[in-house]
Amino acid sequence: MTQPAAYECNGTLVAPDAFYAIACDPRRSVAVEACAGAGKTWMLVSRMLRALLEDAEKAGDGGALQPHEILAITFTKRAAGEMRERLYEWLGEFAHADRARLLHELQIRGVPGLQDEATVTRLTAQLKGLYARLLASGRSVQIRTFHGWFAALLRSAPVAVLQNLGL
Repeated sequence: MTQPAAYECNGTLVAPDAFYAIACDPRRSVAVEACAGAGKTWMLVSRMLRALLEDAEKAGDGGALQPHEILAITFTKRAAGEMRERLYEWLGEFAHADRARLLHELQIRGVPGLQDEATVTRLTAQLKGLYARLLASGRSVQIRTFHGWFAALLRSAPVAVLQNLGL
């Protein structure tokens, strides 16, 4: 008896590796429906990781995305803490990982271009250096709750703007 596929993209059944290549691509908008423990946090943090990694290539031309320009909003402090913890845990591990491990991590997140040796060399070096880059930036990825983000937004708004908006 065969097991039905659990992964769909736009109503079409897809293999797990194809699903993760799509879902982890930060350039795509995705909606993921899954039960607890299915890997949604893994996927969200993988999207952050890929955004930071893909943007590392733009760092030399001044168009680089800064870590603090990534915003992940969730409902609970616990979920925000789990995402933050997972991101830093992975980056710390990758900073000390060997090339084979780094390549595996890129593959399972669907990073394109891994058939080319020069691309693999460049991407594994960038992945290894992401932790240092994040620490050097001085401002981290923003992982917040809805309430916390809106409160910070209101605190940073000039009083005159709030009055003009009737807030």
